[in-house]
Amino acid sequence: MKTRKLIISTATACLLAFAGNCAALDLSSFQGFLSGNRGKAKAQQPTRTFTDLGTPVEYSNNYRSLNADAGYRSTQSGELVRLGDPPPLQDGERYLLPPETRVPRELRPLLSERRTPRQGLSLMGGSGATLVPSPGVLEPGKTAVSVHAMTFDLYNVNEVKYRDQDYFDTTICVAYGTQDGAEVSFDKTFANQDRYDIAEPLYFNAKYQVPGNVTVGGSFCTDSNAGYHSVWVGAGVPVAWVGAGVNFGAGDYKFSYNGYDRVKRAKFGGYNYDYSTAKGYADPFFFLVGGAVPLNNNLRFVYDFNGDRFSLGFRFNYQNSLYLNAVYVSDGDYENLPGAIIHKKTNNFVFGGSIAY
Repeated sequence: MKTRKLIISTATACLLAFAGNCAALDLSSFQGFLSGNRGKAKAQQPTRTFTDLGTPVEYSNNYRSLNADAGYRSTQSGELVRLGDPPPLQDGERYLLPPETRVPRELRPLLSERRTPRQGLSLMGGSGATLVPSPGVLEPGKTAVSVHAMTFDLYNVNEVKYRDQDYFDTTICVAYGTQDGAEVSFDKTFANQDRYDIAEPLYFNAKYQVPGNVTVGGSFCTDSNAGYHSVWVGAGVPVAWVGAGVNFGAGDYKFSYNGYDRVKRAKFGGYNYDYSTAKGYADPFFFLVGGAVPLNNNLRFVYDFNGDRFSLGFRFNYQNSLYLNAVYVSDGDYENLPGAIIHKKTNNFVFGGSIAY
């Protein structure tokens, strides 16, 4: 018995001495073992984040809330843009429609490209359809050259048609995009007849698209004794546009057999002739309609009305550089005048093309 007490006393003294010289034991790791939670995983401490100033941000369990007011700071305006708000649109950006309601790919350029549409030159000078210039203009620095041919019949004062040869007009036009929204052009017609002194003056044409996709234009005859000046305003998309204008600069025509008083033509609008007074004049006001509808990537249906005649035809487009035209043109007021007044009457088909570079 004395021996056992001696052993216990010695062991106790050793433990007290060890505890005094060493750090206290940490029994926290054994708490789970003592409490019976040995099968549970140790809880993971949440990760702390820091702001730009380096201050710790307290962890929150509300990050899954459906009512969170999230957003980001815009680098352009510096304003807070909330995720629920639509982002601001930049210049040229548009909202896209659902796939089932989108415009066909071939039609998109002809609906959207209002300022510089992909089109050839018209017969009357400047870019457009056949008889009518369009509201669109050539791109700045771009040049286009066109050549069109149209047959015509030649009559004498007794309304007898000459059949000795085939007569045709050759119209040449040169257009240039001077700046953004502006275009100038020249056109001149050459006829292969020498029986009558029929005026074929040179015309200077210009058009400018003002803000709002409205275009003002004009066609000015370089010989005031041979033709009318015309100014017009038009608007629309490349598949359909409308316009209106006025003719001015030439006096009334008076019929006589001396051959000195020649009838003066206008590019747009019809012609009025009073047989009781033997006087005539071009329409002071006119309306324009035109458009080009794509049938595929290279072929377009072109149509227009210049206030007197209408045209229907096709235009082949290659790489937006080469345009070939085959168009039917109806008769107008000038074709219905007597041969003694107007010896030259154009026929109904136009062939030609233009190159843009």
